[in-house]
Amino acid sequence: MSSLKRRLTLGLVLSLLMLFLVQWWMTSAALDNLTEDFVVSRLDHDAENLLGALSIGEDLGIELNPRRIGGIYQQPFSGHYYIVEVDGIALYSRSLWDFQLDVPNTAETQILLPGPDGQRLLMVVRAYKKGSHEVRIFVAEDMTPLSRNIAEFLLDYSVTAFMMIVVVIMLQWLLVKTGLRPLDRVQGEMMRLERGEVLQLSEDVPSEVRPLVMEFNRLLVVMKGQLERSRTAMGNLAHAIKTPLTVLGRLADDEALQRQTEIHQELVKQVTNIRQLTDRQLKRARMAGTAAPGLQFDPREEFIPLVDMLQRIYADKGIEINARIPAHKVFCGDREDMMELFGNVLENACKWAKSQVLLSVSDEAGLIVVIEDDGPGCPPDQRQKLAQRGVRVDESTTGHGLGLSIVSEIVQHYGGTLLFDESAQLGGFKVSVNLPDRQPAH
Repeated sequence: MSSLKRRLTLGLVLSLLMLFLVQWWMTSAALDNLTEDFVVSRLDHDAENLLGALSIGEDLGIELNPRRIGGIYQQPFSGHYYIVEVDGIALYSRSLWDFQLDVPNTAETQILLPGPDGQRLLMVVRAYKKGSHEVRIFVAEDMTPLSRNIAEFLLDYSVTAFMMIVVVIMLQWLLVKTGLRPLDRVQGEMMRLERGEVLQLSEDVPSEVRPLVMEFNRLLVVMKGQLERSRTAMGNLAHAIKTPLTVLGRLADDEALQRQTEIHQELVKQVTNIRQLTDRQLKRARMAGTAAPGLQFDPREEFIPLVDMLQRIYADKGIEINARIPAHKVFCGDREDMMELFGNVLENACKWAKSQVLLSVSDEAGLIVVIEDDGPGCPPDQRQKLAQRGVRVDESTTGHGLGLSIVSEIVQHYGGTLLFDESAQLGGFKVSVNLPDRQPAH
């Protein structure tokens, strides 16, 4: 239920259903009450007619004037019945035929009771006094036809109400979709921001969400400023530390100090550790990762100059770097991070290669780069150590062993994978880097 559209639609649907059920119940109850009241009033009228048609002889002979009794009471099982009881002597309508009604033993009431042929009867009981005689009149009417008509009406009403609910829900969905269209535009701009196509969100949005967009833009500026200040501060720190380290390095080369073997070795070791630690922390601090939006990296635009520079650096080895980079390939990442990452991997390949290095960039989503060389490669049992800080497989080569460690940290920073393998094409070392594309949250 994270979607406002679904929340509003579900809320309206539940509200309409609840309203319909309450209205249906109230309508059904009202129709039942109105129908019952109407039938009761008619039965009261018939009871008074029966009382008027009643003749009581001196010997308790009971007669009803047929001209004052409707013919409906003469038809068997017609749905209209009466019982006239005078001092315990009862007279039944012909419409009952031989069916015995289970009449209540009360003076006056109205009840529902079963009748012949499965009929559902509404009976009224009225007590009168005619002369010196106690008279009770029971008049009943079959409610089945009226109940059937009410049920048909309620069915038609339910179908009509359901169709109206569907129409209202569709209209409401269109209104919600139209009303939330500015939010869809904001979502689209955020996706463009993640792809690096824009630097900020447009603030031309409804007033309800404008404070959120303005605060988001403010945070973007703050994040960018923090990243720039961090990189500037770390650069200043690097320059500040360089001079003391140079002085310590010259002290380590002093002949008098070299004669103090233990002190000299400890000094060289600590200077080397400080340099490694400084380089490592400087490179980590420069990582922007996926936290900074609005960044784009164009592999073709950035890798071609890097390849040319490395070929000039290793011109004495005659290194040839073949680059296969698709056009218009763009990745949402920081340029400094990418150049640090692939610069280290390419430089390592050129250092070990005999004559050839192959750089391949996939056209799939994200950034998939494979760098291979025709050098001696690396034994499988030692590949897992390559990304560890300060580890070098061949100690005869120069460097501090930090290159692939930094590469591994940048890859982890971007949530990617780093694989070391043997190159099937060139026979040397193969490094595969897979950085996933940033997917916006829905």
